Amino acid sequence: MTEYITNADYRRQKSALTRAINSKDPEKVLNAVEKTLDEWSGKAWPDAWHRWKVALEDAWYQYERHSYDDRLTEVVDRFKEASRRLG
Repeated sequence: MTEYITNADYRRQKSALTRAINSKDPEKVLNAVEKTLDEWSGKAWPDAWHRWKVALEDAWYQYERHSYDDRLTEVVDRFKEASRRLG
C-alpha cells in the first residue's frame, strides 16, 4: 500500500521552501529540499514535486554565481545528490 504525505505536512514543507527561497540564501534552499526529500522517502510524491527541483536548480545557479573559488566541495556534492534524488 502506498503511503502519502498529509496535507498538513505538504503545507509545512511548501512554506519552509518558500521561506528558504525568500531568504535569498542558496544553502537554506538546499537544506529545505534535502529535509523534504528525506520526509518523502518511501512515500508517494505530491504532484507539485517539481517546485522543489526548480528551487534547487535556481539555488545552485545562485550559489555558483556568487561563490566563485570559495565553493565548498561538500556543498557542491550536496547539491548534486539532491538533484539526483529529484530526478
